[in-house]
Amino acid sequence: MYESIARFIRNDVHEIEKDIQKLLDGAIDCAELSIDIQKRLETLGASMISEIYELIDEEIFNSLVRKKNWYVEHKDEPRELVDVMGLIRFKRRGYVPKNGGKNIYLLDELLGLDGHQRITLAAASRVLEETILTSYAKGGKAASRTESISKEAVKELVHGTVVEMPEKEYAQKKTLRFLHIVADEDHVAAQFWENKGDLEKDSNGNKINTIMPKLVVVYEDIIDESPEGSKKHRYKLVGKKVFSGVYEGATENRKLWEEVEKYIYNTYDPNVLERIYIAGDGAGWIKTGVDVIDKSRFVLDKFHIMKYINTSTAHLENADEIKEVLWECINGAYLEGLKTQYKAILKVTDNPRKREDVEAAWKYFKNNWAGIEIRKAESGGVWGCCAEGQVSHVLSSRLSSRPMGWSVLGCDQMAQMRAFKQNGGKIIDLLRYQKKEQKKQRRRQEQEELIRDLRKRQSGWDYSEALDAEIPGLEKQSLKWLKDMINQQLGA
Repeated sequence: MYESIARFIRNDVHEIEKDIQKLLDGAIDCAELSIDIQKRLETLGASMISEIYELIDEEIFNSLVRKKNWYVEHKDEPRELVDVMGLIRFKRRGYVPKNGGKNIYLLDELLGLDGHQRITLAAASRVLEETILTSYAKGGKAASRTESISKEAVKELVHGTVVEMPEKEYAQKKTLRFLHIVADEDHVAAQFWENKGDLEKDSNGNKINTIMPKLVVVYEDIIDESPEGSKKHRYKLVGKKVFSGVYEGATENRKLWEEVEKYIYNTYDPNVLERIYIAGDGAGWIKTGVDVIDKSRFVLDKFHIMKYINTSTAHLENADEIKEVLWECINGAYLEGLKTQYKAILKVTDNPRKREDVEAAWKYFKNNWAGIEIRKAESGGVWGCCAEGQVSHVLSSRLSSRPMGWSVLGCDQMAQMRAFKQNGGKIIDLLRYQKKEQKKQRRRQEQEELIRDLRKRQSGWDYSEALDAEIPGLEKQSLKWLKDMINQQLGA
C-alpha cells in the first residue's frame, strides 16, 4: 500500500495539478477534471488492494505458525479479480500441509476467496443489484467502470447466490388484532426443464413451458399516500413482508407457508393476534396456507371476482346493469340471488364457448363461497389490496413482461432476490453472510492459529512514517483505518 500511495503522490498529484491549470485556462471543463481524477483514484485503489494482498501473503510466508504447518510449493502464482475499482492483479504462494494434503493458497483462504472466484463481493453486489432490475447483460457491465463480466458469469452468480439471511428478532413483538396476506403466482416462460430442447407440446402444438413462481405478501394495513383532494390514489401497504420462489409440489408449498408462519409468529404477539386473512384466487396452494397458519381464513381476492364477473357479462347488452347486481350479491353474500342471476344469464347466452365461460364463472364462485362470505361476515378485513398488482411489481416486471425464457433455477433465484430487495435487503449483506458461513465451514485449527499470529505481526505496520520519510514535509495521520480493514478481512 505504501508504494501505491507514494507513487500516486509522486506522479498523479503532479498530473492533477496540470489539469487544474488547464481548467483555469479553459482548456478542459469541470467534467473532464472529475473524470480524470476518478480514473486516477480507481487505479490507485486497485493498486493499493493488490499491494495489501501481496503484503499479507509475505507476512504469511514469514509467519512461524505457517512454517510449523505448511511447506511452500509454489510462489508468485498470479491471480486476477474484477473489483468495483477495476482489475486487481496480485501474486501469492501455494502451500502444502506438512502432515499431508493438497496444495492450498493460504492468502485466498484467509481472504475468503474461492478457487473459481473471479469477482469481489463489492463488484458482485453491483452486478446482482443491476441484474435484479434489468438484465444479465446490463448486470455484467455494472461490475465496475472499466471492467465487465459475461452474461454466463452473471448467470452463474445468480444461480450460486444463497438467498438466506437470519430473520430480524424483535425485543418486543408487535401487537395487532388483524393481519392480511395476499397470494398469487406469475406465469413465466421456461427455456427448458432439465436440458435445452426438452420442452413438450400440447395437442395444439403449443409448448408446455410455464413456470409459476409464487408470491405471498404479508401486510398490516393499507394507507392512501396521495395528496388530499387528488383524483389519483397512491396506496401503500404498511408492515409489508414479501415471500417468493417457485416452490413446486405439495411439500414445497407447505414449506413456503411454514416460512410465512414462522415470520408472523416471530414478529407479532400471538396472544393479541385474532385473525389472519389470506386473500387469493382460490388455488389449492393458497388454501394450503389456511391449513398451515393458525387463526387464518381464506378470502376470495377482489381482482379475480371482478375478472369472472366481467367474463360473465361481456356479451350482454345490459352488461353494466347485470354487473352491478352481481356485485350486490357478492358483497351481500347472497348465494341464492347470485344463482338466480347466473340462470338468467345462461338463458340469453347462445354461444357454446361463452356458455362454458359463464358456467365456469358460476362454478368458481360456488366453490369459493366461503371466501366470499367472510368479506361480509368479518369486519377486521382490509380487502383493498390486489394480489395481481403485487405480482406485477415484484415478479412480472422482471420475469414475464418481456419476451424471455428462464430455467426453473434462474426463475426461482430471481424471484427470491427480488423479494429480498422488496423487504429492504442489501445484496452486499447477503453475499457477506454467505461468504461468512462458507468460511466457518472451511477453516481449520491451523489456519485459526495462523490468523492470530498474523494479527500480532500486522500491528507493527506503520505506513505514515514511511511516507513521511519518502516525501519530506508530508503530514499524514495514522492509518488505523487500514489496520482495522485488514483485521476485518482476516476475520476479526
